[in-house]
Amino acid sequence: MSNMLIIGPPGSGKCKLLESVIGSFDNVIWVTTLSSAEFVRRRVHHNNLWVIDTFTWKERESLTEKDIVVKNPLNLNEISLSITKVIEGLEGTYFLVVNSISGLLVYHNYQRLIHFLRSLLVKIEDDKASGAFTLIKDAHERNIEISISMFFPNIVMMERNNLHFVKTVINVDNYTLDFRSEKARELITEILRSE
Repeated sequence: MSNMLIIGPPGSGKCKLLESVIGSFDNVIWVTTLSSAEFVRRRVHHNNLWVIDTFTWKERESLTEKDIVVKNPLNLNEISLSITKVIEGLEGTYFLVVNSISGLLVYHNYQRLIHFLRSLLVKIEDDKASGAFTLIKDAHERNIEISISMFFPNIVMMERNNLHFVKTVINVDNYTLDFRSEKARELITEILRSE
């Protein structure tokens, strides 16, 4: 299984693309840094969806048993422990979504965040799982985007309903596609499931 970084401006379709491929996985863990668990549940539909909410900071009555609110997103260890707690209780493969790295960069310097991301990527690889991480284009200094990108075997850039394969572990014939197309969904799923 593989990991992917999806970079694009707000509204370019990063989440919609991820929502279109989650049905291919037994379990989905969605770490949200820019919206609440309730918002994610309204948009993302999967029977085995776990939401780790680093945005809300407090428990709400509308949460389900598969929602975890990280009360202190300033503590990356608390986020990591929440992810590990969910993974340890799962049966079958999982797909970890971190939406968005940009939300974590609001609270953390990029060196600390890169260490956190690297640990997550190693965990996903060891578990033979898949992961997708989003990053808001131009929300950070260029050198930070480049530094983060170096850790991912697959990079997709999104702009105006199109996705462009920058780097992939499989051979992709058409490097730019409409992200809503069946071909785009198939290629993203194939890339995430590749070894």
